[in-house]
Amino acid sequence: MSSPVQLRLPGLAADLVPVFAAVHLQLKPRTPLPEIRAEFFPFAGLNHTARFREGRLLVRVSDIFTDAPETILRSVAVILLAKLYRKKVDHTIHRSYRSFILQSDIQERARAARFERGKAQPGLGMHGRYADLEACFDRLNREYFDGTLNTPRISWTAKRSRRILGRYDSTHHTIFISRFFDSPDVPALALDYVMFHEMLHVKHQSRIEDCRIMVHTREFKADERRFAHYRTARAWLKGI
Repeated sequence: MSSPVQLRLPGLAADLVPVFAAVHLQLKPRTPLPEIRAEFFPFAGLNHTARFREGRLLVRVSDIFTDAPETILRSVAVILLAKLYRKKVDHTIHRSYRSFILQSDIQERARAARFERGKAQPGLGMHGRYADLEACFDRLNREYFDGTLNTPRISWTAKRSRRILGRYDSTHHTIFISRFFDSPDVPALALDYVMFHEMLHVKHQSRIEDCRIMVHTREFKADERRFAHYRTARAWLKGI
């Protein structure tokens, strides 16, 4: 039986096709090889996708990987197709992939892609109905950082999320606080703790350890415990 013809259109990455074809045959040896369309795509970061549509396997790999070694492209293929086919991935594949993306030049290219292509998340400004994020930040800056912390953009989120309470976007130097905290039912110490946590992300740089990006480093966690109502605030947040 002849193999299906692989589609190679202008702009598609023909060199990705045999990599994904080989991994498909490895993971699904009894399943006919589908038509594969693969391309390097200008994502805003280190993103990759694989999905089926009308019997075709459509693959997009971050264009940051255009000069990646074939072994790394194979790691990408294994991770994407294993997820698609619900197969387990050997930990060495993940380790190989992480080792590659954590290289300084790859991280720098990823940061540039996020900055140039990504859009800052829209927010609602600093001044809420019941709480003022600017006043909260300035007070905590004086109390815990001697007023020396570089002030980022600060905003309420558009949604009242209870899952993501706060986030620091380092690419756009912005702290987002969930609008859930803009309520008379939320104690001030809870908002202060979440703001303080995000301020520590401004202060502390992430670090690479054992092929992982450590965001909450030992120094971060030690600093976090300086918050005056640390245990009380965490206990309250666990109950929401």
